[in-house]
Amino acid sequence: MKIGEVMVKDIVFVEYKTTVLEVCKIMGQKRIGSVIVTRENKPYGIFTERDLVSKVLIEGDLNEEVGKYTSTPLITISPEYTVKESAKIMADMGIKRLVIVENGEVKGIFTASDLAKIVAKFEI
Repeated sequence: MKIGEVMVKDIVFVEYKTTVLEVCKIMGQKRIGSVIVTRENKPYGIFTERDLVSKVLIEGDLNEEVGKYTSTPLITISPEYTVKESAKIMADMGIKRLVIVENGEVKGIFTASDLAKIVAKFEI
């Protein structure tokens, strides 16, 4: 199964200069765990719940730019990767999200939660 078939296509983008507080409001309203951060209209990194807890709440300020706390570089794969290849990358790198990029454009995101849903459909 290709990752392009199961990725989440509804992605939220925020600009680097958006405040962490505003990003948190967006994430809460949309009930999502991450946003793609752009800089000069190009994907720059990802801001996750983990970034909020481990960076902002420890050493930061909710009124600062989200870009200051964004995880970079953005870890990306092609939609042609299989679910198994994607899971291995996530496990090897210790990450919970992969961003799917095709022709330089963000097309989707695949998370550990998405992987769990797929595994739950199969008897192991």
